[in-house]
Amino acid sequence: MDESVLYRLKNLNDHNIILVYKNQFKIGRATTNDLAIANNQFISSSHCIIEFDNGHVYIRDTSSNGTLINRSKKINKNHSPIELHSGDIVHLVFRKDEPQSNVIFQLDLPLVTKSTNQTEQNLKRKRSDTTSITSTSRNETKENVDSSNLINISTDIEMKRIKTNDELIIKAGNDMEDILTCVCCQDIMSNPICLEPCLHAFCYDCYTSWEAIQRTCPKCRVKVIDKKKNVVINGILEAFLKAYPHKRPVLKAIDNTKCKMNTATNAKIEGDRNAIYFNNNQYNDEMDNDPIDNDDDEDDDDDNTVLVMAAPVSNVRFICRQCPTRGFNRTKNINLVSTEFQCRPNQNHILCQCCVQPMPDRQDEPNIHQSCEICHQYFCNMYSQQCQRQDCLGCLNQLQNFNFAPRHLTNLVNDNPIESQIVQSYLINHHATMRELLVECCRRLDRREFTYIGIDRNLAVSSTKIVCYKCGLKIFKELVYQFRVSMKQNDILPIALRNRENCYYGKQCRTQYTKPAHAQKYNHACEQIKF
Repeated sequence: MDESVLYRLKNLNDHNIILVYKNQFKIGRATTNDLAIANNQFISSSHCIIEFDNGHVYIRDTSSNGTLINRSKKINKNHSPIELHSGDIVHLVFRKDEPQSNVIFQLDLPLVTKSTNQTEQNLKRKRSDTTSITSTSRNETKENVDSSNLINISTDIEMKRIKTNDELIIKAGNDMEDILTCVCCQDIMSNPICLEPCLHAFCYDCYTSWEAIQRTCPKCRVKVIDKKKNVVINGILEAFLKAYPHKRPVLKAIDNTKCKMNTATNAKIEGDRNAIYFNNNQYNDEMDNDPIDNDDDEDDDDDNTVLVMAAPVSNVRFICRQCPTRGFNRTKNINLVSTEFQCRPNQNHILCQCCVQPMPDRQDEPNIHQSCEICHQYFCNMYSQQCQRQDCLGCLNQLQNFNFAPRHLTNLVNDNPIESQIVQSYLINHHATMRELLVECCRRLDRREFTYIGIDRNLAVSSTKIVCYKCGLKIFKELVYQFRVSMKQNDILPIALRNRENCYYGKQCRTQYTKPAHAQKYNHACEQIKF
């Protein structure tokens, strides 16, 4: 076998060089390979074979996950060997979410063929400089190499530190593109906004569509408090698009034949942070004659009543069940609201945040309940006598009238399983239900024995407070915590949990959620005394 260097493999993770002298070079996790990578779980025992034949280099995959070539072509064990060229990048492992696990090599073929004498002199110089491998042959030197020890091997033997500006620029560009990609549309962000408190960024249009359905983060599902334009992300985005102008998002043209914007006759959208308003300025004859079932009719270009929205809300028009429209089939609607009220021609409409159905905005009228008195979001349960969503448990109601689902009542006391078990045992011994516990807590709330200060310290919350399901559940959990604090020692079961020492951090302790042993050893139905 020729002792000259056939080609080089450049490790792009640490920029070390591996010189290959063999016509067949095996890479895998097993120690029998020429290059053993034993510290990576995504590498197969025999991952791939690189073969040299008359100046040409071929790669053959033998793994179960495949091998990626130049981030554009993936090969597996069923494919025939493909030829590699100088500069090609081979990903043995490519995981976008775990970049530290990636294994990347770049092929480097010698451009100039060296003479035999010069090659022998270079090899002799390498053998003289290397004292740790004098007892092995060249082939054995290249075999059984563990990539976990590549950093510890002397770089003057087989490896050199190489910094290529082009490689660094390409890698930085790919990483930047991943950061600036919107998780909703999977494209480069356009007019990005940042959500609070999670600080995740999305396209403005993407989040506007999402916000029409629910006010949570599309990525982590945290409740969104506010959204703002992030100057830093916008600056980075502009710099990236200047460097890569071909990746700038293309704006789609608006089809004017289906969306005629006429300020005198068409509908106008007014938005705030809680709901979408529909302002109906004029009803046309086409709308009166168009039944509600023909929502998908695309041939009626003269119908100005179809509202084109960015939000993915299906079958929503700016007319509700109380709008005086002719041809509206009321027999298909169940639980109709009172017909005493009829919408005016310029009536504002709001969307229920539970069933996403429109209703007239009548918040200024007395005894009309359409929004939560805490979060001020709009719901139709009390106005329509029943929400239109099939599995709705009562999206808006008085606090004392809620019936919470059992799945929402697990770990009810401060999300602590032990303290919640104590309350459950108390209810079982007294033959009471969660509904009766809610009634008892509301009674104590009205008697000022319990308090809820999450809204306004100067305003007392009563059991007749009009709240949404989410806010009502939050208040109920706080009242149950106060019920647990007020329990007598004799009511605590099992007996082993009666005389526990109070935790220094009380209800604010974070260990009580993650370590059941800590929650069982210490009492957390107390206030924090250590800060």
